[in-house]
Amino acid sequence: MAVLVDPDYDGRTLRETLYLGHLVVLTRLSAVGRLVDHIRDELGTLFAPHDPEHAHQHFSREEMASVLSVWKPAFMHSDRAKGLVRAAITEAGFCAETTHYDVPKPRTSFPVGHLTTGIAFAFPWHRDTWYGAPCQQINWWFPVFPIREDNAMSFDLPSFGKTVLNSSATFDYYRNNMARLQTGSQVEKEQQCRPAAIDHDPPAECVVLPSPGSILLFSGAQLHRSIPNTSGRARYSVDFRSVDVPDVEAGIGAPSIDVHCSGTAIRDFRRVADDDPFDEDAVVRWFGPPPEGAMLVFSGTDSGESG
Repeated sequence: MAVLVDPDYDGRTLRETLYLGHLVVLTRLSAVGRLVDHIRDELGTLFAPHDPEHAHQHFSREEMASVLSVWKPAFMHSDRAKGLVRAAITEAGFCAETTHYDVPKPRTSFPVGHLTTGIAFAFPWHRDTWYGAPCQQINWWFPVFPIREDNAMSFDLPSFGKTVLNSSATFDYYRNNMARLQTGSQVEKEQQCRPAAIDHDPPAECVVLPSPGSILLFSGAQLHRSIPNTSGRARYSVDFRSVDVPDVEAGIGAPSIDVHCSGTAIRDFRRVADDDPFDEDAVVRWFGPPPEGAMLVFSGTDSGESG
């Protein structure tokens, strides 16, 4: 597996490269730079007069959970943030008519000892496909402020496409949507079902440190985790995801050999061109019918998983 920086690829070649397990860093997307500036402005206002990277020194865990549970969904669903995400996807070479995206999710990783559950959950080793993500999902991730090896995330690249013992059989996407209604109140103990690798301790980890304004792309089937934050600084990052419709229809994507969860997150995605959702008949054709009464798309007020 390789880490590629600004490869001269069209959208199709870029997707195929990610499906093979490579990581890609793009440094020239102007929309990403504008998105960084936007979220920095919002964080500066949110925590004023404190430096956002040290806000945890001035807010208790309960206060921080309360603040983030209001701000995160407001940011995620704002027209400005979503518009910049759609601009970044097309700027990278993906077709707006055949690419679907989900909302940009702001992530917070606070130093060990502060808030690491619920709205600021620190993810252990996992694949997004264990959470109901389609194998065509591409993750887009960028830091808001400079990051270091002790407050970033890491990848187990050799485990891509290989079976890893995990707890994904305990996860149902539709039940999880109901559980997410309580995410903002989880301060002392994590209560949601969070699929993870079991007894996984790789001999080496790959840590990529894109600078603010650059963005890291990787397959949703990549095994990755949040590194326990011992930096003394809060880490703020944003991620969003994209799915190519022709790839879903053709069954082209990353390997999905150790996924045992039920349900699908495909309905979270909307078309880049016009923000329209997937046609339900197509979703049922691809993934089968959902259980009666299931919450197909999360409709609560908090931001759900955070890494």
